[in-house]
Amino acid sequence: MKPYSNHPGNRPNRYAAPYKRRQNSGGGFFPILLFYILPFLAVNGLIFFLVTIRPKAQVTISESGDYISSRMELKIKSLLPLQSVEVSLDGVPLESLKKTGSKSYDATLTSNGMLEIKLTSVNKMKAIVYEAVDVLDDTPPTVSDSQIEGGVLSFHLEDSQSGVDFTSITATDENNEDFLPLTVNRITGIVTFQMGEINLTITARDKIGNELHTTFDPQGEGIEEETPEAF
Repeated sequence: MKPYSNHPGNRPNRYAAPYKRRQNSGGGFFPILLFYILPFLAVNGLIFFLVTIRPKAQVTISESGDYISSRMELKIKSLLPLQSVEVSLDGVPLESLKKTGSKSYDATLTSNGMLEIKLTSVNKMKAIVYEAVDVLDDTPPTVSDSQIEGGVLSFHLEDSQSGVDFTSITATDENNEDFLPLTVNRITGIVTFQMGEINLTITARDKIGNELHTTFDPQGEGIEEETPEAF
């Protein structure tokens, strides 16, 4: 039987093993980060992205060759499929809207106004796109610079889109007597009429039929401009 010795070298080191375990356990965070935390963040980030992503669209309005109609092209830029597409012009649904591809639509426009495009994605997220349509001619010619000299009324006619139909210019007085212009200058747009002592109503159209009615008094001042008639 060996005698008991209180020498430090003979006593068991009770703290060596726990210290060793603590040293080895420090490298366990990297696997947790790699296999648990990062995948968790990636999956939840992807779910959040898919739940909150909004649909997008690109709208193109073509120039009009005849000022009567134009073409609208709508291209969907969304990652997710759409549940619905609603297009209206000044609040009226666009009945000419047609689907031309998996993510494209087109329509024929016959009047100016404000397009409103409502998109709803399959994740229920919505987006509204607005686009102004102003390429069509829906206004009649305009009159400016009117005056009377020597009993002759002169004024300037202009239409910035389809142009003035100079053959359509006529006048009617208060006795319902019709008159043709004295002169028409198609280059400058200056038109003259013989002016009597009673009011004279001028009628003129642009090249697609928008019609102007405006009345002049014997002093050469416009006293009335009726609601234009669209073609």
